[in-house]
Amino acid sequence: MKRDERTLKRKEKGITLIALVITIIVLLILAGVSIAMLTGENGILTQAQNAKNKTDEASEKEGIELAVTASKLKNSPTLEILKENLEEEIRNQFGDDKEFSVKDNGDGSFLISMNDTDRKYYVENTGNVIDESKMLKISTAEELEAFKENVNSGNTYEGWYVYLTNAITLDINEKWEPIGLHLQENTSPDTETNKPFKGIFDGNEYEIDGIYINTTDKAQGLFGLVNNGKILNLGIGENCSITTTASGGAVAGYLCNNSYANNCYNKTDITIGGYGGGVFGQLWSGTKIENCYNLGNVNVNENGLKNTIGGVVGQVNRRITNV
Repeated sequence: MKRDERTLKRKEKGITLIALVITIIVLLILAGVSIAMLTGENGILTQAQNAKNKTDEASEKEGIELAVTASKLKNSPTLEILKENLEEEIRNQFGDDKEFSVKDNGDGSFLISMNDTDRKYYVENTGNVIDESKMLKISTAEELEAFKENVNSGNTYEGWYVYLTNAITLDINEKWEPIGLHLQENTSPDTETNKPFKGIFDGNEYEIDGIYINTTDKAQGLFGLVNNGKILNLGIGENCSITTTASGGAVAGYLCNNSYANNCYNKTDITIGGYGGGVFGQLWSGTKIENCYNLGNVNVNENGLKNTIGGVVGQVNRRITNV
């Protein structure tokens, strides 16, 4: 009964807004306002539609947040969000006629897609909801390059959800600079002059191929320095060429300060001097990886430190699960 009442109130709210807009239009025409002023790019109708869209977006996000909170309370005292509870509470908020999908990322987080509005929401394991104002979709090599340049210019993307929509192949003839820089002169990843990635990167189970790295710089891979960030559902293809001296891995060179990676893998061969592995170079300070694996060969440079080389990770002082 309550769900039906909520649905009816939303419909009544929309009808009332439409009636109000029509009334205003009639009054403006009677007052001598031109059609251009009504329908132009910055016209009254356009502004009214933009205002309605913003109201709808805010209402939808509020409904998602209420659904997330209710789903957490259903699993007291742990407050863990379960997919079936989240789906049920979304239906309670929006009604059975609302079409949506919920993707379980396997790490306590979820991606909600609302089919009729084509909006997405990323729900962190804490219950925090990220809407499309802090989402970045990457579909091409050019967009991946632009994202990298933004990170390496100082935009950490903290609080953002960045995701792939298809596989990407880079130009194997062009040297790849990693996403997130651990500068050579800095000994600590927390040094302020470094340029880390601090957001959430979801490969959506796509691969990135064609990475070319040949350098003596540290923290090398698709990502260089990830600081309190996440990398999810990402594969590195077999047609890459990665050679570096230390802290190298095909997915990321250095993960630190409670960073997290899940469902990541590598297919390409990698050559490294020390403190490196096929998927990740070094994990430090509370970092955790789960369900990650390596299918490529890991070779050691001449005079390299063989005791610091690993198939998946080179050096770690924290948790590794199902690798």
